[in-house]
Amino acid sequence: MRENHKTKTSMLAFFALSILLPAFLFAGKTTELSKKASNLKIGMSRNSVITLLGPPTWAVIPGDAYDFTLPDPRIKLELYWKNPGCSPVIVQFNAKFKVTGWEEGRIYCGKDAYLFEPAEDYLCDKPGRKRYCK
Repeated sequence: MRENHKTKTSMLAFFALSILLPAFLFAGKTTELSKKASNLKIGMSRNSVITLLGPPTWAVIPGDAYDFTLPDPRIKLELYWKNPGCSPVIVQFNAKFKVTGWEEGRIYCGKDAYLFEPAEDYLCDKPGRKRYCK
């Protein structure tokens, strides 16, 4: 019976640490852009989002392949904003260019945050992407 109690206590401690440790490690690492992104709302227009966050850095559009593709056929555009020191802010849009979801750039903050950024091919100043980023 004592062994069972130790096992339950160990499992509870592991579970608590798996939840609390990431929150502790990244606490207080919110960028100004992430703070602005916390004001996003479902249904906002692309223009309203760009007004709130500024010009995006990258665009993922239908037909893109490899590492950055649209995750769902209902999503017609993902815009990414460079978020120095943290993962990018990402906003997803439907066919009417209304917000369907977003990530505030809080997935990761640290020296390797650049690993979450799309490649140069996805930059908003590339032909075929400019119109999505305005």
